[in-house]
Amino acid sequence: MNSYRRLISNTALFSISTFGSKILVFLLTPFYTSILTESEYGVTDLLIQTGNFLIPLVSLGILNAVLRFGLDDKTDKSCIFTTGLLVIVTGTCILALFCPLLQNISLMSDYTILLLLYVLMANLHSLCGSMAQAMGRIRLYAVSGILCTASVVGLNILLLSVFRLGITGYVLSNVIADAFTALLLFFCLRLWKYFRPAALKRSVIKRMFSYCLPLIPATVCSWIINISDRYFISYMIGSDVSGLYAIANKISTILLIASGIFTSAWQISIVSQRSKQEQERFFSNVFSVYEAGILIGASVLMAASRLIMRFLAAPDYYEAWHYAPVLVLGMAIACLGSFFSSIYVAEKNSTATLLTTVAGAVTNIAGNALLIPVWGAMGAAIATLFSYLVIFVTRAVHSQTLLRIRWSVPRFLLSMLVLLAQCLLVEWEQQLPALICCVAVVLLHFRPLIKALKSGVLDALLSKKRRA
Repeated sequence: MNSYRRLISNTALFSISTFGSKILVFLLTPFYTSILTESEYGVTDLLIQTGNFLIPLVSLGILNAVLRFGLDDKTDKSCIFTTGLLVIVTGTCILALFCPLLQNISLMSDYTILLLLYVLMANLHSLCGSMAQAMGRIRLYAVSGILCTASVVGLNILLLSVFRLGITGYVLSNVIADAFTALLLFFCLRLWKYFRPAALKRSVIKRMFSYCLPLIPATVCSWIINISDRYFISYMIGSDVSGLYAIANKISTILLIASGIFTSAWQISIVSQRSKQEQERFFSNVFSVYEAGILIGASVLMAASRLIMRFLAAPDYYEAWHYAPVLVLGMAIACLGSFFSSIYVAEKNSTATLLTTVAGAVTNIAGNALLIPVWGAMGAAIATLFSYLVIFVTRAVHSQTLLRIRWSVPRFLLSMLVLLAQCLLVEWEQQLPALICCVAVVLLHFRPLIKALKSGVLDALLSKKRRA
């Protein structure tokens, strides 16, 4: 039962951090859309996403290894932190050498230095955050997330609304906030004590890179799946449509935020000394709850997509709601696929993560190239949906060879059919049938959800209340 209590406790802490941070940023979308034009928002989104693409390349994916190996009590944390910091600094210096090439890209020409700073500070923030999690300082990590967001919000209001810096102000706000949070964690954790080049061990470094290097192309492929559609849209249709598409993605981001809360806690819980049988039961029970939450959440978001869009963005962006249901369904499948990838993390099998993600990336590029000329931005949304489906299927099948998770394939397929029908009904503006589909998804997962809760999660919650 300790495993369930630990997962619930960590999820609660990450919830505080996330709802105090990402949700607040999400709620600022109306502010951004009132300040930035559709074209400016499209360029801003592409800049941020390009930075997010460069972050793992510059760091060589070392942040994944810092967290994973940092959770192992037997591994020297000085070696882990020193390796991570040296890799990030070296990678940033190499990126700086390529700045003249980035200036030749029209969208990047005026923001190259800013992009470099964004990548550096984001990596340093993530490094310090990974060390906080590895050291068990979850509360500090949660508080730092809230403070980081507060900084972003304050700086956005100042730089966008007062100084009218536009795209520069948006990106610069993130740079300053990341730098502030990294320094906060650095001093609170006294990480200078862990920077000891003499503590570097070739065997540990070798194992860290053996784990993280396959994740670099995997991350690139993930970026292709998540972001390439916006580049296709920008160059094939226009940056104004890309801006609408980016806003539509904000609705699916609600589901991603909820999943991210769980994932942050889950990646700590999967590292344990449980027996194979106990681990399989633990994963199965958690998946039943997670699957129900994700699919029910997706159904609710699809039904409410038009209403959400009215509150989310300025009137010029309202038409973006058409893309939201398909993007939400794709995100739901992506979240479920990420759960099966956690098996690879537990087994330190990063190669499987790479191969499944490559399959999804190839599907995405082909889908964008074929469907956008025919259906425009909707074609991009459909291509993204199919790519996530390929990843989910390959991971769900292959991961069973490593750890057998008990889940109902027929129930999942039936849920997918209901959600697909709901997508069409929302697009046709048939609200009542769409709501009936939502009820159907709830009924499909109600019984297995209750069963899974009784198997361990509910007892953990009750036990926690008794102790309190």
